[in-house]
Amino acid sequence: MDNVDQTKKPSEMSPDELPGVRAFEDEFTRGFLQSTEETRPGYYPFLSGTGKYEMDFPAGGVVGDKGYSKEGERFESFIIGVDKSLIESSIDMKYMPDKQGYENVVLDMLSTSMDKDLEFEKAELADRELYFAPFKLENGDFGYVAFIQNTVDIGGIHIFYLSGCTTEEENCSEIIEEEESTIMNWLKTIEFINESE
Repeated sequence: MDNVDQTKKPSEMSPDELPGVRAFEDEFTRGFLQSTEETRPGYYPFLSGTGKYEMDFPAGGVVGDKGYSKEGERFESFIIGVDKSLIESSIDMKYMPDKQGYENVVLDMLSTSMDKDLEFEKAELADRELYFAPFKLENGDFGYVAFIQNTVDIGGIHIFYLSGCTTEEENCSEIIEEEESTIMNWLKTIEFINESE
């Protein structure tokens, strides 16, 4: 590709200029992707419709346009469906105008919505706090409930990341272990875009 193509957003490119991955094949999803350059192997830069946060977006992911909803810069909700060779995932994301100091209320609400007593761990990251709790369902599906609080400005992101093995093989436990590490690494890529920056 020449340098002219690099200045174009993926949504402005012709299909033959795009990487041949699921995320770019879907027109709605392509509208959020900022570049055809990977942020790291298998991920591309994603900008939220509110303009309030960015993250790495999986090459095998698609944002569902039917369930997408947004109110200006205050609220945004969507589900990402991710297909990988031995695993399928669904990521439910909501951006809300959460204020610092109410983290426990949000975490209680997330536990209640899962109908589980979740044990959240906390990670301090630059300009944000990440709260996360693993869970497992009776059918063998697993994932994380997470909440990311902006520590510089108003804003929080509520995340339900659910995965399941698409294979009946016994190596599902290995796949789960690998996927848990993938989810944690991905959660850390979600960063707020603050006015002062």
